[in-house]
Amino acid sequence: MKVIVLGGFLGSGKTSVLLQLAKFLVDRFMKAGDTTPVVIVENEIGGSGVDNLLLENQGLTVKNLFAGCACCTSSAQLEDTVLLLKKEFDPEWLIIEATGLAYPDKIKQTVEEAFGLETEIITIVDAKRWFRLIAAMEPFVSGQLENASSVLINKIDCIDENCLNLVTASIRSYNSGIPCYPISAITKFTDDFWGKLLGNLLTDDYNELKG
Repeated sequence: MKVIVLGGFLGSGKTSVLLQLAKFLVDRFMKAGDTTPVVIVENEIGGSGVDNLLLENQGLTVKNLFAGCACCTSSAQLEDTVLLLKKEFDPEWLIIEATGLAYPDKIKQTVEEAFGLETEIITIVDAKRWFRLIAAMEPFVSGQLENASSVLINKIDCIDENCLNLVTASIRSYNSGIPCYPISAITKFTDDFWGKLLGNLLTDDYNELKG
């Protein structure tokens, strides 16, 4: 089981990206056998889920974590949830969609230390609001980028090229050399895009499928 922690600030477009990511993985691994291709953990603040209803309507298996942040007070609950899902479904992929108030690197640390599972963080940022977010909550913004494997710079349809360059440079000032991918989550991502983004997590059968 491989784990992706999908991080991002409130309103960055995580669920839109998640739906496309999950579909890519389901389409790819459904052919591999009877195992469950993808299970999603939704980390919600409060007592009920919203995004999970949308995900389940797409035929995806979803488990909610309520009443807190998976990287803080609910670390033990996160461990219990991952263990349960591994035993019950044994999925090829586990995607943890962190609340916009979480620190994804803490979730990664919890999963890797508890289970030794290969885990990567993909952080989504809202290009249009990036500099306003930094001005309002810089320590939190930098924490969202810490130990991220890659960054998806979303909503590029709302900015010009100069702004994109400034946002990219700003992101890399917090995490030097991190791969940054400009996207618009309202458009369909290609299989080649996902192959490039997940290259070090994907097994050799991805290249076999392409060939």
